[in-house]
Amino acid sequence: MLSCLTLAAPIPAPLAAASGSLQLVGRGWGHGVGLSQWGAYGYAVDFGWSAGQILDHYYGNTVAGTTDNPSIAVRMLLHDDRQTAVVNDLGTLVVDGVSGGPWKSVVARESTQGVYTVWGRSDVVACPDQSVVLSAAAGWTIVASAVGPSVTIRTATDTTSTTSYAALPALCEPDGKVRSYRGIIRAVNGTDGENRTVTEVPLEQYLRSVVAKEMSASWANAGGGRGAQALQAQAVAARSYALAEDRYSYARTCDLQYCQAYLGAAVRSGLSSGYTAVEHPLIDAAVTATVGQVRRVGSTTGPIAYAMFSASSGGYTAPTALGYPARPDLGDATAGNPSNNWSVSIPLDTVQAAFPSIGTFTALVVVSRNGLGDLGGRVLLTRVEGSSGSVTVTGDQLRTKLGLKSNWFAVGGTTAALPPNTPNPGSDPCLGRMPPPTSPVAQPATAARFTAVSPVRLVDTRLGFGTADAPLGAGCTLVLHPQVDPSATAVALNLTSVTPDQSGFVTAYPCGVERPETSLIQALAGRVVAGMAIVPLGAGGNVCVYSRFATEIVVDLFGYYRPGVGDRFEPVAPVRRYDSRSGFARLAAGTIVRVPIVGQGAAPAGATAAALTIHALNATAPGFATVYPCSAEVPIVSSVNVLTGDNVTNHVEVALDTNGDVCIYVLTAMHLAVDLSGWYGPTATTEFYALTPNRVMDTRVNQGLPGAFVANRPRAIAMAGAGGVTTGVTAKAIVAEVTVVGPQSTGWATVYPCQATPPDLSMVRYTANGNSAAAVTGIVDGAGSWCVVTNKPADLLIDVAGYFG
Repeated sequence: MLSCLTLAAPIPAPLAAASGSLQLVGRGWGHGVGLSQWGAYGYAVDFGWSAGQILDHYYGNTVAGTTDNPSIAVRMLLHDDRQTAVVNDLGTLVVDGVSGGPWKSVVARESTQGVYTVWGRSDVVACPDQSVVLSAAAGWTIVASAVGPSVTIRTATDTTSTTSYAALPALCEPDGKVRSYRGIIRAVNGTDGENRTVTEVPLEQYLRSVVAKEMSASWANAGGGRGAQALQAQAVAARSYALAEDRYSYARTCDLQYCQAYLGAAVRSGLSSGYTAVEHPLIDAAVTATVGQVRRVGSTTGPIAYAMFSASSGGYTAPTALGYPARPDLGDATAGNPSNNWSVSIPLDTVQAAFPSIGTFTALVVVSRNGLGDLGGRVLLTRVEGSSGSVTVTGDQLRTKLGLKSNWFAVGGTTAALPPNTPNPGSDPCLGRMPPPTSPVAQPATAARFTAVSPVRLVDTRLGFGTADAPLGAGCTLVLHPQVDPSATAVALNLTSVTPDQSGFVTAYPCGVERPETSLIQALAGRVVAGMAIVPLGAGGNVCVYSRFATEIVVDLFGYYRPGVGDRFEPVAPVRRYDSRSGFARLAAGTIVRVPIVGQGAAPAGATAAALTIHALNATAPGFATVYPCSAEVPIVSSVNVLTGDNVTNHVEVALDTNGDVCIYVLTAMHLAVDLSGWYGPTATTEFYALTPNRVMDTRVNQGLPGAFVANRPRAIAMAGAGGVTTGVTAKAIVAEVTVVGPQSTGWATVYPCQATPPDLSMVRYTANGNSAAAVTGIVDGAGSWCVVTNKPADLLIDVAGYFG
């Protein structure tokens, strides 16, 4: 359970007056992933590259592809939870499904959740304030009193391509500006009842505004016209980015902040002011020259790439889990780029205000970097030190706190002298978290049985519990000693990655062997993601936990395996044991659900533990669910973690109570589903053989099976004899991590024995453009094979961790 402890806060002592400043030098502006806008300019103008060459450079592992011209719905962030007020100088506004009009002014206000009252007037163009009461006396007419869950406002004729801004519908903004948009404007509710305003516009018309705000139109004339290639590269990247987005139920993307800048076709400072165009003819030309062009992953039929971009890479693009590799960026050093190199002086009182717990600032220590480019590359982990203590934060977190241009910086010194004898903590990038030496002698797989324990927390880097009080750094390895019986050969662990600064992966393996090229958790930037695994114990009874990116790590123990002691396992065809959706209403926050595992044709009486798949569905807020034996108190562990609207799956090996039940606690309102894939007990027939994780399938590189999965088409893969699964013992079930990579749509994957009918349930749930993984304990058929099916196209990986035989 990723718990929040509420403690009485002590009254802080007054800080010493800060004087002087912290000097930093840095590289780049933005996250540095994908295309650098200044780099694209440099490659076009200084190197003479075409738009295609620029895109090939920044988006490795993608190819040129095409798309049609769908409409893009965009959330207008300034209008969240406000009225939707639309005007049109020509008086041609109509409301879908509502008679009357046309009008010059239309206002939609939510009267109750998902129900709107719509007012109109045809005499004047008016932008009433949110607080103004509309009435007939003031010239307003109710044109619809109870419509919903959305209200669509448009002009009577299609004006998306018009050259007259007066012909377009325009939104009245809270600060008095009036912004004209191509397409339609809609008031709508989201899945949680949130009141939103969106615009919907054909993709190519949307790009006219986006590219105009992302790059300067003047670049088209630079280098004798060569700069136009940078604009064209930006148009392709922006088109791909927009189509790869899938942020909300009511809109694909948004207009500000974390989305592409979309500021409409034109803007006025007020109703009586003239139009200032956002669009520009030179930008329009770049969009037209690339119409329908996108970047696709792997092949021309692959998913559209999430083509992120930033202002300046600083000379080296940033690594990312999106698939395109980090690369040197010579174009970024072009003359005129103000962010390729930068320096800043930050007052020390600003640093202290950002980190009040440190007391008087003494030092900023860079703990680890990614090693790409000068200065040692981008900062992954830093430590801010002071007279009262220190705070360890990621490079991105420090960038946000201090308002830096990027996470690529170095300390240039301070103008104030530091206190005498200030200790230098060194610059060990991993804080001593390194793997032990490897042994050339491989440990044979040994038959073992399971001993379940009441779930217990072993490590929490956020609290310094079981390890140092600092995140696990990028490329670092945490050595974990579970302190189970000395004869144990493997442990059942649940690992959780907590809000890493970048997306990547975490893996666990037996210490003393070379780290395998496998993954356990597909960590997501800013998210909490959990993954269960059965991990062999290595040298000294230790497990090694490796992270590709800096992240907080939480590790929970659910049981262990040892030869001759404990319970055997009986794999079963997956069967659903509980689904709250049959009752329609979500489980309320704080609910504890009791799920019977024994009986009704599932596990027999006397079963002691179970292998379960837990589905947390359609959560109303960020939170988690915890699975545990009902006879115990709710333990401080988590089994699956969710954000609002999430559908997330994880596997657990968990003890049963004396009635053969498990309990599940939910922190936030959600639905739950529980599937049984096997049970432990005295009458079970198989034992577990733990293996160093080994990849047996990667459809991205045609390993195991060629090419990505297509929707609803099962494919068989031989598991017996693969990945260390010996043919000397008849394997009845395989334990493996199944990872879905880069799906274009939200979906699920299921594993089952090929000779059986596919079960009507899922084992891995995934979302568009994100990697998802879950452990699976699955029966093999008589030929030792699994069948795998997905309901949406995706690439799949399978990493074998052991087998029951």
